Amino acid sequence: MDNWIFTEKPLNSITEKQNIFFRIFKLIIWILVIVWIIFYFKYKNYSNKIINKQEKIINIESWDTINDLAEKLDTNKLFLKKYINNNNPDFVLITWDFKISEGSKVDEVLKSLKTPIIYDEVNITFLEWWNIYDIDNYLSKKWYFEENSYINYVTNTEKIEKLSEFFPFIKWLETLEWYLYPDTYKINIKETQINQLVIRQLENFETKVYNKYFIWDNWEQNLTNKEIEKIINIASIVEKEEKNPKNKAIVAWILKKRLDEWWMIWADATVCYPHKLTWDECKMVVSKYITEISDYNTRTMAWLPKTPIWNPSFNTINATYNYKKTPYYFYLHNTSTWEIYFAKTNAEHEANKRFMK
Repeated sequence: MDNWIFTEKPLNSITEKQNIFFRIFKLIIWILVIVWIIFYFKYKNYSNKIINKQEKIINIESWDTINDLAEKLDTNKLFLKKYINNNNPDFVLITWDFKISEGSKVDEVLKSLKTPIIYDEVNITFLEWWNIYDIDNYLSKKWYFEENSYINYVTNTEKIEKLSEFFPFIKWLETLEWYLYPDTYKINIKETQINQLVIRQLENFETKVYNKYFIWDNWEQNLTNKEIEKIINIASIVEKEEKNPKNKAIVAWILKKRLDEWWMIWADATVCYPHKLTWDECKMVVSKYITEISDYNTRTMAWLPKTPIWNPSFNTINATYNYKKTPYYFYLHNTSTWEIYFAKTNAEHEANKRFMK
């Protein structure tokens, strides 16, 4: 019978490997403990140290996050987030300007961010592609006026009738949507009322658009209010359908030609308006309403929306008024580059769609 000889080498080898693994594991644990201790004391120190050495004014935008706030304060993002989670979990950023005092600690900074600076005079800018819901949202978030006060005023038929005594082009309108000229206006926060702001917008439209395009030399109106409304209505769609000024006159012609030939114009930008949404809100749900039948959805009816859907700019109104005739009936955008592809026939349009995929 063979003699079986056992050695301790394999067992020792396993034991040594286990010891190495155990030492590495202990080392990792100690490193984590040390890191945690360092983090704890640094964070504790952060809670009590000055994070704003000089007085500054910071502006919070609607899209800003706590990370953006940390960058504006030039402070540690991780510590700021943890402090807010631990001490002020209900804290929210308000879109406004705030004064941060010299020598402020983190808790003092957060208190300052609850007290906006109230200016006597401010410049407010209404963008070309905003509708009355965008404008109202902007004015209320900036605390210039109460929420819905702007909407309620510009859709009040009694007020519109009174204003029409001074602005004849708005007579019989249900809403002032398309005559609230997009521009920058300086207002006094303490003194300016909604009606004063709206009058300034109407005066701006009258000077920059109405008097230039719709009035003869003898100050008589050369188009009816309905004809003016149709031009502005198409312009409000062009404003959202085409960003490149060089192409707007062509897109305006395509939309006009489709309407004249009783085609549906298929402009997605018109879909959300009856739901009283801002443009940002609309972008999130446009597919939800794409097949809905309404007075505004140009994907389900062969006519213009009941009213214009935005307040178009001078350049877009000019391009619509002076449309450029072409043989095209279709256009398609590359959503990444916004490059536009025109087509004369549906077959060409479908080919463009396949090319874009």
